[in-house]
Amino acid sequence: MRTARILAITMGVALLSGCAANTSTVAQSPKQRVADAKARTQRFEQRVAELVPDTVVDDIKQLPNGSLQSCEHGDMWAGGITINLRTDARPDLVLGELGQRADDAGLEVEQSKSFNGTERITVSDHEGVSVLLDSAPHSIDGGSFSDCFSLPKEFYRGGEF
Repeated sequence: MRTARILAITMGVALLSGCAANTSTVAQSPKQRVADAKARTQRFEQRVAELVPDTVVDDIKQLPNGSLQSCEHGDMWAGGITINLRTDARPDLVLGELGQRADDAGLEVEQSKSFNGTERITVSDHEGVSVLLDSAPHSIDGGSFSDCFSLPKEFYRGGEF
């Protein structure tokens, strides 16, 4: 009886271990790869938005959906975030402080100029997720981009994700 119980437990553990090993090696579906890239990017958007002091933030709006864009080694998910500021906040100063806080947090920060000559920054993590931020009259507007990932050629890239 004891031998049968040990055998049953051993078989159960072996079967469960085999299932766990099999599920970890199964390749993700293309839709799941897109969903994972979107989730990583939106988490990073939130992380960047949290660097802006609450005292100047009115609200934060993330785009619920984005699109796929081409990148060097495949595709990336692209979305956006708007950090609406209180009326007494100076967006250009808030953007500068955001860049300094991001740098202090160990994120990569690049400064550049927009087409109209205003300051903009790009904040990136070490996995390749980035947010391009511009100051607007009462907000900080950001376009976000996931790291580059591959999808099958036949995967339909149009529409929203």
